[in-house]
Amino acid sequence: MEILFDIFRIESGWDAFFVVLDLGIVFFVVYRILLLIKGTRALQMVFGLGFVLIFFYLSQEDYLHLTTTHWIIDIFMANLIIIVVIIFQEDIRRALAQFGRTPLLGGQGSFEDTSVLEEVIKACVMLSNRKLGALIAIEREADLGHYVEEAIEVDAVASKDMLFTIFMPEHQNPLHDGAVIIRKGRIAAAGAFLPLTINPRVEKSLGTRHRAGIGLTEDTDAAVAIVSEETGRISVAYDGELYPDMDANEMRAFLQRIYSSRHLRRRRMTLLERFRNEIASAGRRRSSTEEDIRSDEQPSGADVHSDSEAEKDR
Repeated sequence: MEILFDIFRIESGWDAFFVVLDLGIVFFVVYRILLLIKGTRALQMVFGLGFVLIFFYLSQEDYLHLTTTHWIIDIFMANLIIIVVIIFQEDIRRALAQFGRTPLLGGQGSFEDTSVLEEVIKACVMLSNRKLGALIAIEREADLGHYVEEAIEVDAVASKDMLFTIFMPEHQNPLHDGAVIIRKGRIAAAGAFLPLTINPRVEKSLGTRHRAGIGLTEDTDAAVAIVSEETGRISVAYDGELYPDMDANEMRAFLQRIYSSRHLRRRRMTLLERFRNEIASAGRRRSSTEEDIRSDEQPSGADVHSDSEAEKDR
């Protein structure tokens, strides 16, 4: 305890109060930042910057003595604030816009509603049968509020009839040309514009609708259901990949696996829990391998019988 008092220079009760207040503010800011980037590619960038900071510390003369590497990283660190602002400009803008509108300790709840997924699947099948294009983004842990703000807010029940109506192009429907965003089991917005992917590996034959679906899943953990207007085929974009030509059963199994609570818990496991699971699975694989080796070394009943018959013949 005395060491803590020396570190924070606590000499009175008021000093302790301000130290606790200071730590609480820092904890709150870090907590809100983690909630904001949860489920997005920005989280991977944060881990990358953290690795750079650790390597910058280890490359000093007192440790690894990597002079040239330390000099390069030192130049990078001198412009770190500008680099962070450039990389996270969209997240910073969204954080400043949302700050004060959301509860102080309220986080983004995970989505899990089988009935809503079923309505999305039925709507995609209806649209596919009539070759009507559709783009439906289903929010998971990453916040899609930024895309909702720039679209036409709907806030309606997520039903197959409502989704089918939105993507009907008749009577110059202004909502059908864009994406529908489903948040917390409801249709939050329609006519949303999603970022297009710039991945060169994406097939050139894919249109804007498919590229927009892939682009959103590259930045967030959402899944996007896509119905082609030309062919009527149903595809699902997830984690930067496109899974084409799905029927209702394949789409149902795929979405339920993504949005199940078990899958979410597996994604939320800590590094320690993952390490323990890997050790346990390695132990199980090792034991099964040893059993297979013992079973291969032990002769079967047919082999023993054949050996005894051969001895009798001799």
